[in-house]
Amino acid sequence: MHASLSSLVIVIVAAFLTPLLLHRFRLRMIPVVVAEIIVGIIIGKTGFNIVEQDMWLETLSTLGFLFLMFLSGLEIDFSAFANKKERKGEKEPNAFFVASIIFVGIFLVSLGLSYTFVWFGYIDNAFLMTLIISTISLGVVVPTLKDAHLMKTTIGQTILLIAVIADLVTMVLLAVFVSTYDPSHGNTWLLLGLFLVGVLFYFAGKYFKKRSFIETMAKGTIQIGTRAVFALIIVLVALSETLGAENILGAFLAGVLVSLLAPNQDFVHKLDSFGYGFFIPIFFVMVGVNLDLRLLFTQFLRQFPFLGDCIIVRIFRGHESIVPHEDTEMRIGDRMIVTGSEEYVKELRELLEGEYH
Repeated sequence: MHASLSSLVIVIVAAFLTPLLLHRFRLRMIPVVVAEIIVGIIIGKTGFNIVEQDMWLETLSTLGFLFLMFLSGLEIDFSAFANKKERKGEKEPNAFFVASIIFVGIFLVSLGLSYTFVWFGYIDNAFLMTLIISTISLGVVVPTLKDAHLMKTTIGQTILLIAVIADLVTMVLLAVFVSTYDPSHGNTWLLLGLFLVGVLFYFAGKYFKKRSFIETMAKGTIQIGTRAVFALIIVLVALSETLGAENILGAFLAGVLVSLLAPNQDFVHKLDSFGYGFFIPIFFVMVGVNLDLRLLFTQFLRQFPFLGDCIIVRIFRGHESIVPHEDTEMRIGDRMIVTGSEEYVKELRELLEGEYH
């Protein structure tokens, strides 16, 4: 329990200090979420490794990710689906149409790259790689747009819609891909049930929103609106996992439903405070904590035999440094320094121990 609380304290303090350090050193060009990931890398597996993964951090990190997806759905301005009014004699383009065209371009480029990888023999399945390449991290796009104060602008909504379309399309296609290759995983058509439940929740919310007692219960210690939001998120996340979909789909759908109900801005700011003030920073710090760049770098080097599959050996004999050759013999008192891939260093050690013992 002591180690668990220590790790939790370290992560929360790191999340608190990160924006202060950015402000102190005037690093405004770095998005806060990127800085939080970097701080997580420093205190995590790649760096000092002072954070231990446990149930507390895993739960809070998962809630942070789900709440981020909820807020991403909440940020969608559905007026972008309609034609904008003319300004100075010019009509603004439909943001949804523009975003759809751009995503189609991204998908086609991803498809071309995937078939190139197949042609070179790096991968076997071009469709799966296309989904991987064309996915856009909605979790990074939304906080970045908010920090840049672009969320309510036309360009901001267009970028947001590109990320939303990319995430939803690739998520659904991935579910189709998995159900095709592994029928036991689940039926993709069951996802329609999730959207049907979402429609029912929308009409229920629209009905209760007009009731006078809801406004009374939204104040004081009841805060019925906040309770309803968290209940909606958990129910849709649980339902999406039950139907074989990703849990983030349920959280995102919950955000879309709340956005369609047009909540007042004070309530939206309250939800933002819950997310960006506590849950979401923990998620981004933990992303950095769990990122093992050393392992990734080692795996990368192994793709190149002349880099990853080699070791450097030096023999120190007194004050002399010797680069060993085929006819070099070890003498009593010699010291051998070996650097390189841990796997190959271990094999060399076992070989030498077997030869000299």
